[in-house]
Amino acid sequence: MPDVISFQDALDATEGEDKALLIGNGFSAQYFNYANLLAETQLEEGSPIRNLFEGLGTVDFEAVIRALEDATLVEKAYSNDKHAAQLETDAQNVREALVTAVNATHPAHREDLAFQYESAAAFLKNFGTVFSLNYDLLLYWVNLEKRLLKGGFGLGEDVDEGRFRGPFLEESYCHVFNLHGGLHLFQNEVGDVYKALNYGDGVISNISEEIASRGRLPLYVAEGTTSSKLKKIKSVEYLRHCLQTLQDNTAAVFVYGHSADPNDAHIYHAIFNSKAPHVYFGIFKPDEESIKRLDAELAKYKKLGGDKVSYSLFDSESAHVWDAE
Repeated sequence: MPDVISFQDALDATEGEDKALLIGNGFSAQYFNYANLLAETQLEEGSPIRNLFEGLGTVDFEAVIRALEDATLVEKAYSNDKHAAQLETDAQNVREALVTAVNATHPAHREDLAFQYESAAAFLKNFGTVFSLNYDLLLYWVNLEKRLLKGGFGLGEDVDEGRFRGPFLEESYCHVFNLHGGLHLFQNEVGDVYKALNYGDGVISNISEEIASRGRLPLYVAEGTTSSKLKKIKSVEYLRHCLQTLQDNTAAVFVYGHSADPNDAHIYHAIFNSKAPHVYFGIFKPDEESIKRLDAELAKYKKLGGDKVSYSLFDSESAHVWDAE
């Protein structure tokens, strides 16, 4: 059974080397404790809309809205105008339910978390590149507050009265790669990706208006299996670029707030097929059972990657990411 070292020991072992960070939901768990946004929508269990989510086997709001819109066209073609109108209403209800979920899981303004930014910033400063599996706004807010990391939108222009910045350009200076998208990211009709800005009443208000009033949904990966996630990633040029950047990475990788579950196997296949010299995997409250389970998962990915990338475990609490001090 492998030893579990401290975060500082892991930093000492990589002193003078390039380091990259991969964060999962554990990075945000102190603030955003949700399995998925659908659970926060207030859509009633057993309602037609919830039944549609279940029937499609998805938590992807865009997929449900698309199904409702397609069904509307069918009903209109068969002159079932009353039902078509109901389906159109339900599609808008799904958009508004997403707004409800975004607001339920996020404070209105990043200033509400200001007392925690110093420790988070100190943690992030150890890394030259950050890969995020989260679609919440916590990393985005930390970065706005401390101006640590470039997001790849710097060459773009403010658009739509300063509500968005973009498009993302691969040749731009970029430190942050949102592997599963984000609630602050939106695509236009040709697939370019733009970043929502802190406009008017704040970025949450800006996102909510875009969803409810303009009918556009954020770009994020909410599917439940690695195959469905990978399918979504491959369908979007920005997400493909982020995943390819992870696979091309040559820095030591630190993983914080993630469990290496099979539903994110595409991420670990990329890491263990990269040129990273080593992976330092954070484990929360390690005990014998959890260490053995994680070691088995990582050993599997290491073997599938040709045993090129070695790994160690560190105690994630020893990183002190959200210490109030």
